Amino acid sequence: MKNVLAGIFGIALLFAAGCSNQSEVKQGEGEESEEAASEEITEDQQTEIDMEGLIEQMVMDAEVVVDSGEVSFEFSLKNTGEDPVILGFTSSQKDEIQVKDKEGEVVYTYSADQMFAQGLTTEEVEAGGLLEASETWPADIEPGDYEATMTFLVDTINDQPLDANPFEVTQSFTLEGKDAVTEEEAKTDETGLKEAEYGKGEAFRKVTVSGENGSYVVKGEARVFEGSFLYSVEDGHNVQVSPTPVKVKEGAPSWSPFEINISIPKEDMPDYGMVTLILFEESSDDGRPIHLNYIPLEQVQTTE
Repeated sequence: MKNVLAGIFGIALLFAAGCSNQSEVKQGEGEESEEAASEEITEDQQTEIDMEGLIEQMVMDAEVVVDSGEVSFEFSLKNTGEDPVILGFTSSQKDEIQVKDKEGEVVYTYSADQMFAQGLTTEEVEAGGLLEASETWPADIEPGDYEATMTFLVDTINDQPLDANPFEVTQSFTLEGKDAVTEEEAKTDETGLKEAEYGKGEAFRKVTVSGENGSYVVKGEARVFEGSFLYSVEDGHNVQVSPTPVKVKEGAPSWSPFEINISIPKEDMPDYGMVTLILFEESSDDGRPIHLNYIPLEQVQTTE
């Protein structure tokens, strides 16, 4: 009887030991699984941190320049980090420009009349280097206020995908009228005198002309070196007013208002032709006329 009890007791001990070992194995497997999950989360978080750093080190700069009815877009991405960065694109198109009017209607899209090769492309930007874009738009549209959005179409940074495009800048600009108008486009004020509005030039803008029969008043704004410029009047054959200096309150880069009163004797007026005002500066290097603006004063046609 004693032998039977001893055998049963031994079997019980072996069974208990086996259960204990299985429990330890399962517990060990659980710990390893938790450690793996922890390492995976840490790697994801590290990737997110690295991407944020890469985005922050790529600094975008943009400028819109309006000159004589043309609009130039200049924008760039600078790598301010210490290592090169590889930017990935989904096609050969690396940038986009879109212009909207004050009602939000799109009036210009750079890619609308362009062809681009399909396929992944990359650009490596060295430490301290630039990725630059430059486009000029003739802007044959109505004068007014507009907004330009300039975008670098970056899809990946160092082979890491972007969820959204952070490299986009929107700037406002004003497009003024053309530098000259035809006789049919001339406005008439309540006194019945001709008054033409002229647009922004390189040194003169917001120029208006009123008057007739050799007597005119010209107003506008000038952005000229040392606040000085000249004007003359001619009809294409004869000079009615020789070059005459005008002084404004402030020099470039400030815009200063001016007013010119022109009086041409009747005997000096042409029998026919266009009487034209010429606004200009003299080059500080050689004295030649620069920044010439031709402003029609009056179309003369003698009737008999």
